[in-house]
Amino acid sequence: MRVILVGTNHQTAPLAVRERLAFTKGSLAPALRYLREGGEIEEAAILATCNRTEVYAVGRQGDASPILRLFRERGISEKELAPCIYARHDEDAVRHLHRVAAGLESMILGEAQILGQVRTAWLSALEAGAVGPVLDRLFRSAVTAGKRVRAETGLARGAVSVGHAAVELARRTFGQLEGLHAMVLGAGEMSKVAARLLVDAGVASLTVANRTLERAQDLAAELGAEAIRVAEFGKHVVRADIVICSTAAPHPVVRAETIRPVAAARRGRPLLLVDIAVPRDVEPAVGNLENVHLFTIDDLQSIVQENLAGRAAEVEAAEAIVAEEAAKLVEWLRCFQVGPVLAALQRKGESVVQDELAKIEGRLRHLSDRDRELIGVLARGVARRLLREPILAVKRLAATEEPRPPLETVQELFGLSDVGAPTPDPAGEHSD
Repeated sequence: MRVILVGTNHQTAPLAVRERLAFTKGSLAPALRYLREGGEIEEAAILATCNRTEVYAVGRQGDASPILRLFRERGISEKELAPCIYARHDEDAVRHLHRVAAGLESMILGEAQILGQVRTAWLSALEAGAVGPVLDRLFRSAVTAGKRVRAETGLARGAVSVGHAAVELARRTFGQLEGLHAMVLGAGEMSKVAARLLVDAGVASLTVANRTLERAQDLAAELGAEAIRVAEFGKHVVRADIVICSTAAPHPVVRAETIRPVAAARRGRPLLLVDIAVPRDVEPAVGNLENVHLFTIDDLQSIVQENLAGRAAEVEAAEAIVAEEAAKLVEWLRCFQVGPVLAALQRKGESVVQDELAKIEGRLRHLSDRDRELIGVLARGVARRLLREPILAVKRLAATEEPRPPLETVQELFGLSDVGAPTPDPAGEHSD
């Protein structure tokens, strides 16, 4: 059994590709079924965030072709896809997920949301029946690593997130946010973070727009804001100065045809839209309108670089935790993979016992049932004693990558610590 990872992220793929590889909550279960229906893949989980789509799988041959087929089903040609993806196997895949959960692979180093997103990917795959013992143990271990990094280092101190970066971008654009009117599209975690920060920054008013009005009302009530449905966006955006967009819609919800008359009615007053959704919430043509400033998640790089500089000192400690937890999982994985071999070895031992007892069955008929039973117990006990050292040795050998000479391996397998030097041939020659 091999662990397989195929993915794409903000470092390898432009937004135009990432948004086509994005998965909504409703599309995860069908995608997981698709991956497993051919039989090459036994376990699968999909980690889908605004900056990455990664498929983790377990298969006998380590074949990534089912994952590549899934990606191509999203309408991306093989030629377009090839430079945008990366593949990892076994230990490399394990270490990568641990780094992701710790926030070490995030666009904003140590971001607050990624650990919850890793947990959600794991639970979603569990719910879909796509997780077996390997991925279950892998994701548990990665979540543990992420929790330790947050508890034992300062990497995540300050609650950084994409939502923070979006509000910081608005502050840099306007200088200050006091007295401005703001709107947030969506009521998910990133929208909540952005909305709270906007209120803390002193905006004059805040409007929360969401497809489900009740969710918008819950967030608005907490912050003293107004709640509307996304369908009413066009009526309310005319008074907004800042719009931060983070819905889970599979297609743009803010179109140029909606913003064009709004921009004209504002009489030169600038409108800032920060679209941190993947797929994008705002049609790219909106950015071409006069006095409309459109930024996407990929435009947050200057803020990202400042964040990196401030947290670099914590990276070493986080890396050490990740390495420790990943090493434990790798050791477990190697031992788990020899399980079928050990089971076969035990079956072989029992088979030998049965065969040898069958050979002498006729010569034991004069014995009582109790005596014959004792002979069987003795034979099985001898077999177990002989197999005990090989079984323990196989587990030890599987847990290490150190190469061993063949004879040393045999000594390890059978616990032959008292093997001496070869006895010299008295005649000076080896016999036939």
